[in-house]
Amino acid sequence: MAAEFSVNPEEIRRLSSLPIPPTSHFSPHFTSFHFIPRSIGGGDAYVEASIAIFNELGFINRYRIERKKLAGFVLRVAQGYRNVPYHNWSHAFAVAHFAFLLLRTPAVRGQLDELERLSLVIACLCHDIDHRGTTNSFQKQARTPLAQLYSSEGSVLERHHYQQTTNILSEVECDILCNLTGNQHKTVYDHIKEIILATDIAQHMTKVGEMRKMITQGINPSREQHHYLMVCLLMTASDLSDQTKHFKNSKGIAESIYTEFFSQGDLEKQMGAAPVEMMDRDRACVPRVQIDFIDTVALPVFDMLSSAVPESLPTFHSLLNNRRCWAYLEEIFKERGVTTNGLDFLTDQLLEDEVLSRARSHNCRSDIDEVLQSIDWTPLNPSKLDHL
Repeated sequence: MAAEFSVNPEEIRRLSSLPIPPTSHFSPHFTSFHFIPRSIGGGDAYVEASIAIFNELGFINRYRIERKKLAGFVLRVAQGYRNVPYHNWSHAFAVAHFAFLLLRTPAVRGQLDELERLSLVIACLCHDIDHRGTTNSFQKQARTPLAQLYSSEGSVLERHHYQQTTNILSEVECDILCNLTGNQHKTVYDHIKEIILATDIAQHMTKVGEMRKMITQGINPSREQHHYLMVCLLMTASDLSDQTKHFKNSKGIAESIYTEFFSQGDLEKQMGAAPVEMMDRDRACVPRVQIDFIDTVALPVFDMLSSAVPESLPTFHSLLNNRRCWAYLEEIFKERGVTTNGLDFLTDQLLEDEVLSRARSHNCRSDIDEVLQSIDWTPLNPSKLDHL
């Protein structure tokens, strides 16, 4: 189970006594969809920026959040993340940053109420707490204590992340919701649970059809189901937002993801099981796996997001450009007749330069049209994502 944590009281005092800086303090581009949030520094910077996000969105004043409790909460959440390659504190902050960008848009402010917006930020920060760097499928296969606790309900890890979230919020020094009314308190907890469970991609795939219908017919803020689907869409987009940054960044993130995946594949081999291709360092072709994931999961998400939140359209275009770069990367390897097994190629600067050169030299508009026409937008059977 999770380790014991102790937040430094001096750090709480420091964070709660200093003026909260504007988010522009961390970068003049902090509010841009193209901005890479990890660029502001390390874990401490993420803590301070998270507090600034709460302040800039008006949550501290609106819900009378005590500065000491907010500092304790964010520090405690940061400590709750393990040192795994991808599902770590920097990922949580990046996800919360993207949600912050979305919550600043008129479209989202008009579609979600204040408690939903507060719940989304909390859920983003907490959504992968105590992640072990392995998937739900592995948890069940290895019959871990978490699987024994939650497998009958599904979404093993997500239920654990939610339980960790409630544990932290129940600590007196971290209870940022203490000044909410009883009804508000229950509502926020219910929202946080729904949002964290929505980060299970297999569960997301069961809702894609409903989401697309909502987008096509128009979002109706008076319908409770539309609120639920919208907040789930925002959470999933935030969770996948690394895919929409510059290719160099997305490639670096891919290295972290597949380092985690391949470690799990190694464990499965030790257990006498055969890992799926994307988890097997000896079989996985990362560019092809990335293209398949973008086509199957990410593009539909950011296509719907750009319709629901027009200000987010640059993320859709950036994702398409990254897909094109992965395709060029695969193309180069085929031309050279070499394998893409392993991850060393992801740090090859000359290879990256060649990919970006090809991307610049081709007709982007025709490439985008070709990609969009080739994608099957029919929601995938979630059982095909059971390994995630």
